[in-house]
Amino acid sequence: MASIEQVKAELAQAAEQGNATTAQIRAAIEGTEQMLSRLRAVAAGTGHPAVMQAIGRAEQSKQQLVEAATTLQGSTEAARQYISILG
Repeated sequence: MASIEQVKAELAQAAEQGNATTAQIRAAIEGTEQMLSRLRAVAAGTGHPAVMQAIGRAEQSKQQLVEAATTLQGSTEAARQYISILG
């Protein structure tokens, strides 16, 4: 059976990994936003359905990334709260 200190250490490591992963997701959000900017610039010159589809899918991907970052951040906060509860 793990000691409270071991559990706290594992929770802290999990929370740190959550922070690192959230940072990676935020970088992916920024990259997706850059992609969207380029696609929108191209779309200004053409109304082709393929470009509009690319924009729609990129926007959907960005939204899912935002949701993932928010959910993961909540998980990290919950782990840190449990550390506090353990004392």
